[in-house]
Amino acid sequence: MSVQLHIGTLIVLFAAGVIARRRGWIAPPQAAKMVQLVVFVGLPALFLASVSRMPLDRELLALPAIAIIVVLATLLVARAVGRRMVLPRASLGAFVVSSMSINTAVLLPFVIVPWGQQAVSELALFDLGYSLVEATVLCGVAARYGGRSTGALAPLRGALSFPPLWALVVALCINLAGVDLPAGLTTALDLIGRTIVLLVLVAMGVLFDGRLWRSAGVIGVLVLRILFGLFVGYACVEAFGLTGLERATVLLGSAAPIGFTAVVLASREHLDRELAASAASLSILFAMLYTPVALWMFDVSQNSM
Repeated sequence: MSVQLHIGTLIVLFAAGVIARRRGWIAPPQAAKMVQLVVFVGLPALFLASVSRMPLDRELLALPAIAIIVVLATLLVARAVGRRMVLPRASLGAFVVSSMSINTAVLLPFVIVPWGQQAVSELALFDLGYSLVEATVLCGVAARYGGRSTGALAPLRGALSFPPLWALVVALCINLAGVDLPAGLTTALDLIGRTIVLLVLVAMGVLFDGRLWRSAGVIGVLVLRILFGLFVGYACVEAFGLTGLERATVLLGSAAPIGFTAVVLASREHLDRELAASAASLSILFAMLYTPVALWMFDVSQNSM
């Protein structure tokens, strides 16, 4: 399948999700189950197939570190911007949490064909850094704005119950131990992961909600998550001297759309769920547009890996 055809297929899947919801074929609860299947089966399968056999070097250690820097820098700026906008506490909490939340799962279907398994592995490492912040700082920030304090072990329990994180750790251990998984197993895991991850596009289409797209809060979140994230990511790749696929992966990950974790946290902590849902949905829509352009601009061919 050509890259153009592959990207066109992904956009069609997203549109199919939007149409399916409007016609009542698939409701948000079913879309949530699709996302669960991606999280519990698709991503672990992909990570085990790719990370377990990727060549590791010191340069790759920068990827999770940069993800942490991007999220923490966004936290500081989002708090300052949100306060200047004089948002109510519930809206301010949703504003900050949504700005910090990163959804790399949406990017995986796009990069698999043009950039190959190495890109999947590197996005997984980038997501490792984000996941550590998500399970600690992000959950804590949401609880603080919601007026609820969390126990010291709450973030740890959240991290330990996240299957892709476990799969990533296991894959890294296999890699560092020099164990070669059977070729048939890695091929099967790769096929399963690639197929199931496509469901995330359909699910995002079903969950799409653009009711507040004109509000200053939603626009501010989109600017912080995508443009400011890209700015911080660019500063980091320059500082770390990253080139090639590593540079492209960081830039794409830094500008990733908003994760639906933000919606979950906003709902759980009684923040402005509508703001979080609208911002997350619109960021997914924009990702459908700018990700193919980014793939073309970065011009990282599989031959260069």
